[in-house]
Amino acid sequence: MELVWSTVYEVLRLNPPVPLQFGRAREDFELSSRGARYPVKKGELLCGYQPIVMRDPTVFDRADEFVADRFIGEEGKRLLNYLFWSNGPETGTPSVQNKQCAAKDHVVATACFMLAEIFRRYDDYECGDGMDFTKLEKATATTATVSAAAAPGGVK
Repeated sequence: MELVWSTVYEVLRLNPPVPLQFGRAREDFELSSRGARYPVKKGELLCGYQPIVMRDPTVFDRADEFVADRFIGEEGKRLLNYLFWSNGPETGTPSVQNKQCAAKDHVVATACFMLAEIFRRYDDYECGDGMDFTKLEKATATTATVSAAAAPGGVK
């Protein structure tokens, strides 16, 4: 399942469900990046554009490529700190103070279940350049039985 979770994180990295995030500064602070520092005053409106942030080559190797196993292992777990599609780092916990998406874990889990269901239901599939399937071949009865037998509890 680790590869399925990593694949879902990679899809969300390349296609963030919430591309723009806005917020007002609660206090004066200095926003720093690798190349510059920006003073931000209390009350100023900030905007983050996730499709650019999630493709930062200083954070992600091969940043514009889909790499299914990017979030596996210790390095992969470290990279989860840079996934901000839920209005905070993926490793963060939603709270009233940080306004992080309360359903962020449910979104990822639901996507994993959907992906697992596609693998269970179809023997072969192909995806086009967009978000569409160009080919789906239903699983044969033999394949479905073998998959069910391999599942916890087996076939009844």
